[in-house]
Amino acid sequence: MIKRILCLLATLLLVCSSCLAEGEFPQLNADGFLDEGEFVYANEAEGVWRYASQDLKIEIIRRSEEEPIKVRWYEAEVWSKGDEVWRLFTNEEGKHMSTNSWPYIVAQKNQAVLAISTDFAQYRYPKRDTSVGIIIRNGKVFSKKTRKSTYKGFPNLDVLALYPDGRMEVYDSDEKTADEYLAMGVTTTLAFGPYLIRDGVINTEGLAHLSKSRNPRAAIGMVEPGHTFAMMLEGRCKESKGGTVDFLAEKMLARGCTTAFNLDGGETACILFMGEQLNIVGGANNKAGNARRTTELLGIGVSEQVPKYE
Repeated sequence: MIKRILCLLATLLLVCSSCLAEGEFPQLNADGFLDEGEFVYANEAEGVWRYASQDLKIEIIRRSEEEPIKVRWYEAEVWSKGDEVWRLFTNEEGKHMSTNSWPYIVAQKNQAVLAISTDFAQYRYPKRDTSVGIIIRNGKVFSKKTRKSTYKGFPNLDVLALYPDGRMEVYDSDEKTADEYLAMGVTTTLAFGPYLIRDGVINTEGLAHLSKSRNPRAAIGMVEPGHTFAMMLEGRCKESKGGTVDFLAEKMLARGCTTAFNLDGGETACILFMGEQLNIVGGANNKAGNARRTTELLGIGVSEQVPKYE
């Protein structure tokens, strides 16, 4: 009997030690959030980053594979409620398609908890033609012109539609007009693509004609409202050879995404936590290895713990 009790006590101690391990989320309420305050954990060596507040919970894990080729990526799983939804953080407050800064500067100016690259629409926007795509930012239409859904190039300018309640939907490039999106209640659209997953099914037709080249990639997806998922795949560096768009789709489907969308990749692709860029940018034209300068980032959460860029 005494031996059994000692074994039971040892088991309980092991469980408690595991629960209190460094970096683990503190006790959360029934909704999965904190009752008060904030929790921030960053361990670059282990590849784990976590955040929690009264209405936001984020867990970022760096993952890798050695076969069939060396590849490394970041998975950010997000739970949120209320007004905590994905939105665009701009380099100049309230201004889209404006001046560019390094992503970490944009993130710090807005004190963004989590941020990733966008559709990089500001690069196409000056052309004012069908290469721009349907672009809406916070209810303002910047471009109504887009490519035909039969276009086989890259990007095909499929659309990611964001609603003020946090819902995400994806559409073919010319499936709806800008005015129709506004009538639906969509406040922001991103145009890049192709969309990866729609209604829980991989867009095999849309992915079939794409090049299978390996590059840095970024994507955003939704499991269900309030439960979202972002992924950033490194490439062009010794740590990672990059991957195909199919790789993103398969990984995001495996994580339960019912909706997923491919964002701009290459040197644009990045992921930032608490104002710091996590990923390596291979081939960058700057010694610091920053991702390409941008006018905006797609992100969620604001915290005073993020150092404010001045």
